[in-house]
Amino acid sequence: MSLPVVPERDSGYDRDDWGPHNSGLCRGAVGSPDPYTGIPIDTCNVDHVVALHEAHESGGWAWPADQKQRFSQDPANHVASRACVNQSKGGDDVFEWSDADIARSSACGGGYTVTRVGRCFLALTTVAVKSEWGLAVDQAEADALSRTLSGCGDQVPEFSQSPATTTSPPTTTSSPTTTVAPADECVIGGRTAAQYDAVPGIGEVLSARLVAAQPFYSRAALEAVRGIGPVKSEAVWSHFCGP
Repeated sequence: MSLPVVPERDSGYDRDDWGPHNSGLCRGAVGSPDPYTGIPIDTCNVDHVVALHEAHESGGWAWPADQKQRFSQDPANHVASRACVNQSKGGDDVFEWSDADIARSSACGGGYTVTRVGRCFLALTTVAVKSEWGLAVDQAEADALSRTLSGCGDQVPEFSQSPATTTSPPTTTSSPTTTVAPADECVIGGRTAAQYDAVPGIGEVLSARLVAAQPFYSRAALEAVRGIGPVKSEAVWSHFCGP
């Protein structure tokens, strides 16, 4: 997996071009851990992991309106988040968003920081979403992603200097092939979409992907499913296999 490294284009962004996202992720999310800070969600927002403004700067400026709206609706780029954390993140990328932004949010009350798991979730999801949609990273973001992912296991992407592809919509691809870690003492298989949907934060689209990809012999195998990542894979594993 590789991402092109090109400068951002920071002009001409109009939020209205991207339309609504209509995600139901916040239903039942109150009380569950915020994916970035681990603090229980009190007031919920649906966060675009790759923010719409960031997508615009990274190549989405060249998309037609219908492609921008499809990106806004992509469930692989949605996560239920604490409202104040989402608001502090705003349109920032991995490099731009810092704990200081959260501290400045009076709604968060100060004192919260992004956990290592939260940083890995943000970085891994950013790479997956930008790769699928043909978006680029700038050099500062590429460096920040590399630093973060160095502590997130062995699924580390490469960054290239090749030109970004910004005009074609994503194509449906199979889940990436990964080396499965040694099996844990549990196997998740034969589950229905409804059973996966019962896991907080999974939803119908990811449930269908999990049904198609099962059985799972390890957390690493779950993480290989597009849109799952470390936080959601842990939620699925804990739901069926225990902590």
